[in-house]
Amino acid sequence: MKKEGKRLISIIILLMITTVILTACNSSKDSAINTNKKENTKSRDDSDQKDKKVNKTGDPIRIVNTFEGTCQIQTQMAYLLGFYEAEGLIEGEDYVFVDTGSETGAVLISTDKADVVIGLIVGMLQPLDNGLEAKAILGLHTGCITLVTLGDSDIKSTDDLKGKTIGVTQLSSATHIAALRALNFEGFSADDVEFVVYDADSIQQALLNGAVDVIAINDYKAKIMERDEGTKIIFDTSTDERLKDENCCVLFASNRIIEKSPDRLAKLSTAIQKASIWISENPELAAEIQVAQGYALGEAEINKQLILSYQFPTSLTSLKEAIYRNFNDAKVLGLLKEDTDETKLAESSYIFLDGVADGLDITNIEAPKDPYQFLTKKEIKD
Repeated sequence: MKKEGKRLISIIILLMITTVILTACNSSKDSAINTNKKENTKSRDDSDQKDKKVNKTGDPIRIVNTFEGTCQIQTQMAYLLGFYEAEGLIEGEDYVFVDTGSETGAVLISTDKADVVIGLIVGMLQPLDNGLEAKAILGLHTGCITLVTLGDSDIKSTDDLKGKTIGVTQLSSATHIAALRALNFEGFSADDVEFVVYDADSIQQALLNGAVDVIAINDYKAKIMERDEGTKIIFDTSTDERLKDENCCVLFASNRIIEKSPDRLAKLSTAIQKASIWISENPELAAEIQVAQGYALGEAEINKQLILSYQFPTSLTSLKEAIYRNFNDAKVLGLLKEDTDETKLAESSYIFLDGVADGLDITNIEAPKDPYQFLTKKEIKD
């Protein structure tokens, strides 16, 4: 009996040890499974978050401050109404604003002071021909430039410009080139007129004093002169049948930032596209917000007239068409180098970013933020 009792005790102890070992193994296995589940879940969550977030590698994109001027309305509303935020872009992390001073967009890019600028295609032609490392990534809107003469002038249209003097603020500027294109449409060239350069503060007075027959200025100043001085507009890129559907203002980005941050640029472009659709559906409200926030020059009614005269074709197709047409015209006008192949230059001067739609077939865009709150001046920037 004693031997059988000892044998029974040994069996019981062996069973207890086996149970402990099996329990420990199962516990370890369950722990490993739970750990793997947690890691897999965390991995999926991180992946999901990564998809939702913009690639944060590198410094923020430096965007030229666009908080002044009627024709900057798309970038103004994209920021103010929260379209950038809605695309996951965070100010200070993904983008920052830089001031232009008196330098052009081409100079700011070439001197590495900015990554993204707004420029008229005609104003970027020669810098691109001279090797500017930049590309157009999004068309913005039509319009912007006019030719103005006195109300009682015998000049009725661009067909009457032969032998006349035209005031411009700078040769090879956007306004000068627009005037050259207007002449070319009538079969004239620069040799058929005399261009005279005036600074921005005196060019309007030069017309009123009779020093020149016509001046080339932006449409905002032209509308003010028309109302206050009785002058008349004989050429307007927003209404001229040959140019009314053509992008004038375009978003340009440096080649460096296109290579470094294409995802953020794509989101920036999409935000502006959506803001553009909202503006086209709410032009008067957008114009009122511009004035209320001090983005335009304070003439609400003039601002509305201009915004209503613009088209906002932010499709990539319209951008490509405008680029090719402007470079072809520039070659005819002798604005490009003699050995420049205008087609090849045009091809290298724009890019379609992955993730940017060729126009957004969307209507009834809702602004991420309540637009009516901005009808009263608020501080929205440092």
